[in-house]
Amino acid sequence: MRSIFCVVAMAATLLFPPDPAQGQDVTLSSADGSIALSGDLIAYDGEYLRLRTQFGELTLDARGLNCEGPGCPLLSGGVVEVSVEGAAIIAEHLFPPVLEAFAHAQGLELTQQRDGAVTLFDLSDVEAGGPIMRLRLRASSSDDGLLALVSGDTDLALSLTPLRDPDFLLHVLALDAFVPVVADDGMIDQIAMNDLLTLLQDGRASVPVMANGADAELTLHLRRVDSGENHALGARLHAIGAQSMSDQAMRHASDAGLIQAVARDPFALGLTLRSQAGGLSQAPLIDACGLPVTPEPFALKAGEYPLTQPLYAVQLRQRLPLRLRQLLAFIASPDAGAAIEAAGFVPPFPEMTDASGQGLRMIRSLRLPGLEGPDALPDGLRSVSDLMLETSQLSSAFRFEAGTARIDAISMVGIRQLARDIEAGVHDGHEVILVGFTDSEGDAAANRRLSERRAEAVRDALDEAAPLRDAARVRLSSAGFGYLLPIACNAAEWGRALNRRVEVWLRPLDDG
Repeated sequence: MRSIFCVVAMAATLLFPPDPAQGQDVTLSSADGSIALSGDLIAYDGEYLRLRTQFGELTLDARGLNCEGPGCPLLSGGVVEVSVEGAAIIAEHLFPPVLEAFAHAQGLELTQQRDGAVTLFDLSDVEAGGPIMRLRLRASSSDDGLLALVSGDTDLALSLTPLRDPDFLLHVLALDAFVPVVADDGMIDQIAMNDLLTLLQDGRASVPVMANGADAELTLHLRRVDSGENHALGARLHAIGAQSMSDQAMRHASDAGLIQAVARDPFALGLTLRSQAGGLSQAPLIDACGLPVTPEPFALKAGEYPLTQPLYAVQLRQRLPLRLRQLLAFIASPDAGAAIEAAGFVPPFPEMTDASGQGLRMIRSLRLPGLEGPDALPDGLRSVSDLMLETSQLSSAFRFEAGTARIDAISMVGIRQLARDIEAGVHDGHEVILVGFTDSEGDAAANRRLSERRAEAVRDALDEAAPLRDAARVRLSSAGFGYLLPIACNAAEWGRALNRRVEVWLRPLDDG
């Protein structure tokens, strides 16, 4: 199957405009006729015209312009046509209900007609007497959607895999998570994360999964090797330092097939997306320190659950049609939350918690290596706990690509969203503190310096992304506390990977 790496390789050639001979000749003129411009029409989104001219490619506001020529669109009252293609789970389970909620919020009527993998949606203004946007939604795969995007065959790609490339812009539509599922009457009460990783590598394994610690021989069930879900799971495992998946697991062409197989076998364990788990029970995950690892909404938003799976929309860095921009803005707003949750996903909007919600983190801090005796406390724990009492924590968290000082793709999406919120006044009257943490490997002083540098890097990226920030209303600062407040057990690489992060804490500004 064509991989996502092929998409990046092809982008260098496919992103160039098509041959001018394929364009449609038009002449645009001002209302009084004093200015005219001729060229090949590339696209019209209901608001702007993209034209290839002797001066290069130009984007022009269509308002007040006259158009002549065989390629002229209807510049007022026309139907804007847009195309969206990509991962089936997003196209079939998330996009339609969100589109319906958008139409309702806009006071538009939504009708749809399905033809195989393609669904045509018409959004109509009842008062105007007809459709104003026709959206063609095709359910395929992440790779096919990205290929269609770079070849100019779709306006928006739906993907389970982030793509870091300067020619693309990522949007996080919702959050999901891979979870272990078992038969309701099965023998599996819980599974340690490390044992789950062993099972993923071997396909079958005898591991302690009962509450009394007894072992059981488990068979792993996964989606087909060439499925988008399998690729996304592999990418997530790689991000937390896990090994590749075994070819000995039982493979299934659909989530429904996987769920049916697991439901029949008391010693089967499936790994599937939380939104597709159906009525199967989720086996609780336990970390190497014996503490629970749960896919709760806050944990997904903060990247604290190791198998979190964002659902992405990807666009080229060019102007989208107006209605499609409005749809993406709606999805990024709390107004879309109910529709996203009803579809079985987690809205990506930030949540907030205070010191009362930090119990597990404090417990993990007290279990750090090298602490001996009932009165032993890690250096700096009092300082960080004092700061916690003065602040609230946003669920936003930022991480870096493995072995680099480069902020990863999903974190950059989060930084842009936080910057928009700051510029919109959401955090007025607060100091936004970027707080860095590391794992517990190495020297404590070196870790603290590293955490401070990474927090400063995120602070600088946020400052750059929010040029309209009113410094009198929102102050930016940074701090680093090294290995304190781990969100996962440092005994495993996946836990250490999660612990290397920069969080967002908010402290009210002193009016004095």
